[in-house]
Amino acid sequence: MTREQTRATLAWKHVVAVGDKHGKDSPGRKTYGTLAGKLPSLLRSAGFCQAVHFLRSRRKKDAKPNQPDMAELLLGHLAEQLGQVSQGIGADIEALCKAARESPLPVYLWLSREAVACATWYARLAKSELEVEPTDDAPEDNAAEPEAKAEAAP
Repeated sequence: MTREQTRATLAWKHVVAVGDKHGKDSPGRKTYGTLAGKLPSLLRSAGFCQAVHFLRSRRKKDAKPNQPDMAELLLGHLAEQLGQVSQGIGADIEALCKAARESPLPVYLWLSREAVACATWYARLAKSELEVEPTDDAPEDNAAEPEAKAEAAP
């Protein structure tokens, strides 16, 4: 398989798994799809290091076991993708963040191009498989249930 086919295959597995686990109207599905749809633009405009750390900052500190954090999940998926081509990253989010901060310039530029290529697949597949547009607004809470928001309303 080509590198592009490898990226597409792994991204498809990740996105379909999110779609299977979260229902059509799930806030988690919408959050993941929105973040995935915006990731290629974020990587191009802010750069690899800032984009990775932005996703890292979006992680919820108090995520419940039955409600996975979508920013952390997407960041883990990106780490797994880049771990296939860069030793030392594996599927480890912290290793990905460290590589973004500390890699020599040629490696940083190469990882940046790889990240954009991978993120483009996630954006395409989020649109087609999850039916989420990048312009859709993500729910305020990364994985909040609609009932909790309805209870908070006056």
